[in-house]
Parts: sequence; C-alpha cells; structure tokens
Amino acid sequence: MKRLLIVGMVLAMASLAFAGGNPNVKAYVSFDQTGDGGLMHQYDMTMYVGFDAYFCFTDLDMGLTVVSFMINSPQAENPALFASQAFTNLLDIIVGDPFTGMSLASTTCRPGPVEVVGLLNLFPVGVGDACVLILDDPDFPRWVVDCTTPNGEVDFYCVESNGTIGAADCPPGDCGASPVEDATWGGIKALYR
Repeated sequence: MKRLLIVGMVLAMASLAFAGGNPNVKAYVSFDQTGDGGLMHQYDMTMYVGFDAYFCFTDLDMGLTVVSFMINSPQAENPALFASQAFTNLLDIIVGDPFTGMSLASTTCRPGPVEVVGLLNLFPVGVGDACVLILDDPDFPRWVVDCTTPNGEVDFYCVESNGTIGAADCPPGDCGASPVEDATWGGIKALYR
C-alpha cells in the first residue's frame, strides 16, 4: 500500500513531460564527514570509529522533491567487519526500505545544486574493504522529481560514483557508460500495468 501511495504522490507531483529541469542529474556516495556532500568517494576506516556514507544528488538546476533508489547492506555483506549500520533519511518522507528499495520525498523544494538525501552510519569492528552502492529500486526507475511549479517534472539520474572503503574493487559509476534516455509517458505507465 505504501508503494502505491508513493507512486500516486510522484505522479501527482510530476507533469506528463519527462524532460524536467535537471537533465544532467547525477547520484554519488560521499564520505565527506562534514555532511556537505563533498567529492570524497573513498574512505579508510579505523576500527571502533563510526563514520557516515552520504547519498548525494548533484547538477540539480531545478532542485529536488522526490528520488527513488536502493542501497546495498555493507554489514550483511561483511558481518565480521561492521557491528552495526543505520540509514537516516535527510528529507521528510521515506517509503520503503533502503536495502530493498525506497523513495524519499521532501515537502519543500530542496534547491540544489547538491542535495544530501540520506546517510548510512557504519560502525566497524575490524579493518577491511567494502563498498557502499547506489542501486536501482526494483519497483521504480532512476527518477528525480524537480521543483518546477505547479507540478514537478521528472528527470532520470545516472550514478557518478559509488563509495569505496579501503581498497575494495567497487563497481564504478555509470554516468559515462551510456546516455540515459528520456522515457515516454506511455512507457512509464506500462511499468505499472
């Protein structure tokens, strides 16, 4: 039911055109511990010193109100390395689960050009290598709803960089791989039939 509500919310906020004000929007993981979303995609952790991985969106020419994505679980993938992990939504609304797919929404326009939408706090009990990944939500496309009024418009993001802890061989971003194509409204509706 929550998934249906977020679809309704996104569709109500988004206009029928899929060429919004953020045509070059990108997502990335930052280990900038100031929380400002600085371009720090690699982190060397210290045992028993907690740290945060931030999920950021950049090139937001027209801001952000809704975004959908999923993240991996470093603790589940490396149980001997991390004692705990906790995701914090930095927008207003979260629908879904960060590790199985979520949509985050803000009740006000987040103006950009860089917005930090969430963080994953990790507490290491060992030293090693791991990845923090931005993954596709299994139920929703890679969309960002902008702040265009009266209704937001939708653009699709690429992943500029995932997060690397230690010397892990993490998947690179896909922004340079192939261009993200705009979808037609009929194509998006067909996803939900």
